Amino acid sequence: MVELRNLPAKKEDLDRYEIENNFQSWSYQPAQSPPRVVSAKGVRFTTEDGRERLDFSSCFVSHNIGHQDPRVVEAICEQARTLTSFAPSMSTRPRALLTKMLAEITPGDLSRSFISLGGAEANEAAIKIAHQYSGRRKIITRFKTYHGGTTSAMTLSAGDSRSWAQVPGGTDQIRVPQPYCYRCMFGRSYPSCDLQCVKYVDEVIELEGGGDTVAGIIFEPVTGANGIIVPPKEYFPELRRVCDKWGILMIADEVMTGFGRTGKWFAMNHWDVVPDIMTMAKGMTCGYLPLGATVVRKNIGDHFKDHFFSHGATYAGHALGCATALSVIPIYAEDRLVERSAELGEYLLEGAMALKEKHPSVGDVRGLGLFVGLELVKNKETREPLTPVNAKILPGSNPKLEVAKKLGEMGMMAMAANPVNVIALAPPLIVTKDEIDEGIAIMDKALEAADAYTV
Repeated sequence: MVELRNLPAKKEDLDRYEIENNFQSWSYQPAQSPPRVVSAKGVRFTTEDGRERLDFSSCFVSHNIGHQDPRVVEAICEQARTLTSFAPSMSTRPRALLTKMLAEITPGDLSRSFISLGGAEANEAAIKIAHQYSGRRKIITRFKTYHGGTTSAMTLSAGDSRSWAQVPGGTDQIRVPQPYCYRCMFGRSYPSCDLQCVKYVDEVIELEGGGDTVAGIIFEPVTGANGIIVPPKEYFPELRRVCDKWGILMIADEVMTGFGRTGKWFAMNHWDVVPDIMTMAKGMTCGYLPLGATVVRKNIGDHFKDHFFSHGATYAGHALGCATALSVIPIYAEDRLVERSAELGEYLLEGAMALKEKHPSVGDVRGLGLFVGLELVKNKETREPLTPVNAKILPGSNPKLEVAKKLGEMGMMAMAANPVNVIALAPPLIVTKDEIDEGIAIMDKALEAADAYTV
């Protein structure tokens, strides 16, 4: 065994460790190391070759306040000097304060939180709470969705090719269509469709046993990795009515959309709809430390005063993670980042619309706040997708990955390797108009790789 405190750490050593010892997420294991990041600041990061690059993905929609904010770094150091963590059966000041803070900023009477270590864990907790509170097993999920890589969360990630290798478990799932107007599964057009997607959910609930067997429905308010799908304005109010009719729970997965990403504190605020359970992660600590939360309405929280709460984790309510969130969340208000997301989101959308007019490969553009998607097609008239549904899990490159590669060559990171034909533009909420112009200009060049495949 080598000296553990003195592992060889030259560039070639680190490259070898990446290839021989590390699992790369959601991919065939690469033959060479990805670029190595050595530092980051604001909306940019620097790789080992000394090149500074533009982060137009917020590191997969997590670093909303940008990289290395000194206020957060100092808060982490201060808490680390006092108490990094402790057994969750005991209280800590950061956990107590964070749960109160979440009750203050979330919609309606969402008021009791379970603090975990990330979005997938938050969704696992939400599913368990729905089962235990309702006494029912069935959960409705929507096609083209992603709720995390753990068992129940992955089971409910319907229509995402990454879930195909997963043995279903943890819950009984029912799958329904998205409110996906560009590719309506009912062949209708909005608004003459009369919200067939919600009517279908209503009928499915009845056919599946109604409120006697269905616990709830889980959804991303604006679908993230699978398409930046923004629902019609009537969708969630009508879905709330259907859920109330049958007495089933609405579970809003705000892991990506929470904390200002869509121009509101939470995406559900756009429709003035209060879900029964809300999950969050990414923007809560902006990736400075892992953390997630599952927040429930008062009646659900009160249920567990005299019913056993059958869930927990060693690192639940991790003190250092909670202290990080306590530092991050006030920054949204102090720096007006939620309002900034709404304002600059319109500017980003305008730039993306200009790309649609110019490039034959861009079939649709949609978004909310600083969360904008470009859907790539082979033909704008037929709307034939640029790549098949299983492109993400097939070996080798594909047209969309060629766009991602070109972006990397030009010094920008966007969400271009996600499962579907949509490239997501989600810069940190601190982004400037000049930086948006820079990102749009780079994307303009990169889309030439997709244009080559159009007919």
